[in-house]
Amino acid sequence: MFNFLQPIVEFYSNNKEFINNLLSGAFPAIVCYFGWFIWAHRQRRIPEKTFAFEVITPKSQDLMRRILGGNDNDPLADRNIVYQQRVANRHIRKELQRQLEEHRWVLILGRTGLGKTREAAELAKHLNQEGWTVLYLKLGEWLDIPAAMPREIGTNRKLLFFFDDLNQKMYASGHEISPEAEKSLAERFRVALQERLLQALNKYEELCEPTEIRVIATARNERHSEDPGKPSPWEKLQWDKYSKLWNRFQTYELPQPEDDAIIAMLAATVSETQIKAEAEQYPELARCNDSTFRNVVENLHRLQNESLPLTVNNYRHTLKDTWERRYKKAVEKYSVSRDIYDAVDLLQQFDLPVYRLTVEATARMLAAGNFWWRLWYYWQIRRAINYLISAERILEPRDGQIEAKGKQVEAEEFILPFTRLILRLAEKHQKIQISLLKFGWNLNNLKRYQEALRCLNKTLTLTSVWFADYKPDDLKKHNQGIAFIWYFKGNVLENLGRLEEAIAAYDQAISINPEYHEVCYNRGLALISLGRLEQAIASFDQAVSIKPDYYEAWNNRGAALCSLGRLNEAITSFDQGLTIKREDPDGWYNRGIALRNLGRLEEEIASYDQTLKIKADDYKAWNNRGYALFSLGKLKEAIASFDQVLKYTPDDHEVWNNRGCALFSLGRLNEAIASFDQALKFKLNFHQAWYGKARCYGLLRNIDLAIENLQQAINLNPEWQEIAKTDTDFDNIREDQRFQDLISY
Repeated sequence: MFNFLQPIVEFYSNNKEFINNLLSGAFPAIVCYFGWFIWAHRQRRIPEKTFAFEVITPKSQDLMRRILGGNDNDPLADRNIVYQQRVANRHIRKELQRQLEEHRWVLILGRTGLGKTREAAELAKHLNQEGWTVLYLKLGEWLDIPAAMPREIGTNRKLLFFFDDLNQKMYASGHEISPEAEKSLAERFRVALQERLLQALNKYEELCEPTEIRVIATARNERHSEDPGKPSPWEKLQWDKYSKLWNRFQTYELPQPEDDAIIAMLAATVSETQIKAEAEQYPELARCNDSTFRNVVENLHRLQNESLPLTVNNYRHTLKDTWERRYKKAVEKYSVSRDIYDAVDLLQQFDLPVYRLTVEATARMLAAGNFWWRLWYYWQIRRAINYLISAERILEPRDGQIEAKGKQVEAEEFILPFTRLILRLAEKHQKIQISLLKFGWNLNNLKRYQEALRCLNKTLTLTSVWFADYKPDDLKKHNQGIAFIWYFKGNVLENLGRLEEAIAAYDQAISINPEYHEVCYNRGLALISLGRLEQAIASFDQAVSIKPDYYEAWNNRGAALCSLGRLNEAITSFDQGLTIKREDPDGWYNRGIALRNLGRLEEEIASYDQTLKIKADDYKAWNNRGYALFSLGKLKEAIASFDQVLKYTPDDHEVWNNRGCALFSLGRLNEAIASFDQALKFKLNFHQAWYGKARCYGLLRNIDLAIENLQQAINLNPEWQEIAKTDTDFDNIREDQRFQDLISY
């Protein structure tokens, strides 16, 4: 009965800003809105092609601005603060330069606020003036492996790569997706920044000479996490997992500034501001400072914004305390600051850009409320964000700033409204559209497949507009990107169990890019799940025809052949994969299963042994190995193999039962009973174990327990009654009337 309201609700949802302006009396906004509306629906900007690095050519005059940012007229911008030697009798820039000349790759480590970026930038500036091109990794850009030297770099072959704040970049990179990779996008599908960075730099060293490549990077080294349950800055680097990368770097622990450096910084900086101060207090301020440059800067920012003098009483001693106090002050000034901080938090969790438009819209979503509350929030959030941009630089959050609010936003609670919001923003703003694919991938990782699918469908709709006027070379790249999106969509549909639709999506990807080997592979996996094994084999054949060294495809091709009973062909396929990657535990394991089905038990065991050399905790291989040894009568070895399984799956009732059977065959009856009891502990109605115990007690001439356990086995499975009639293990009790009654009724 209220269907007539639906168009009104939809109109408000799609034109919220216009209506809010109208309701507030801002009539001139109506004219602007309609002008924008007509323009936006007549034009779409084609996205610029991106290169991951900011290229700073030799002898640049604006290197510090491009790396450190900041306003020319802001004396508290990092690049405008006079550089200080942090430790007496040491020249940090020269120390770093020597390390770089000797090792070529240097990683500057230090806690938050020590000035790691400034030290790296000072070194980059010096080398840039000596003729080095500086390549600064831009925030949020995809780093890929170049096929050839990118034309953006030019002809200079003395390249200094600059990677800043690697902790957060690497932590967020595990689910990054290339927006337009020149190679098969699938190859970059799940590759973390740690791996891509190493591969890319190795490639640049091939394209140049290794001596022409230098790498300077910065990272935080705090071992303690400020957010309980989340990894510390150091853990985000994953030092052990990606040791190949980190071993290339010479680490340099940046010393904290001495008090004299803080005093010199105050003397050089305060005079350039409107802050009132007495130089006599600088030594005491230096002593109460937390030994970081950043804390000095943040204190001066606050005092300048609040028109307060620089005194010991007005000075906040630690950076952490500074962030917490500033957050509380922002909330006291504008209560909706909570929503704005939470909005930045939520955007960062999904690795989405922190633009004003995304922060404002997300904050309004988090604030919620009815129509009139939303109207009030609209203006409050706009006022608050103006303040936070000016006073707190909220759109460029620094280490510890957002965490100062305390509890992290539970992202999964807001996925539905947040997805709707991002999709609405993507309709209107091209710079959000570019992030839509990455957002979909993050949703996929959270197992929110329906929302991920909506993002992909929207991306497919928008990309046809983005590339409408592209040149042939760019159109080819566009087609590769479209193929990737179809591939990704197939993955999501497969996760939803919609296998036929997934295969159709994979077919779309292949029709656009027939050389997309990983799509053929995933299509084969989906076909296996549907039981269409012959088609799956054909799909794997297509994958290996494109990429002959695709060992995963050879392996799964063998699995499909094995399921069809074509065992010798399966083994040949497994062997082909193992020729390519001998250290593939799955290939050896699957080969073992095929050999078992052929009755070639010794070879089966040898295959499992190869699996376990590579993956010692593969309990399935241990278990199958135990079966094969048991079948060969190698009972002690079988028991040892089953014991290995139970280290990893101590509650596996079948393994306990099989272990009991092996002990029984060795005549170790009491140990066998204990093993059967363990099986029944985890599955009380496991009739095989009841029968195994009955046999043991029969041989031990324990008539009561033999009858009791046999009765349990027959109750659970009447077939045991017929088996017991001729089982010689009961010969010791066969003449007992109770046994006769049990097997004859």
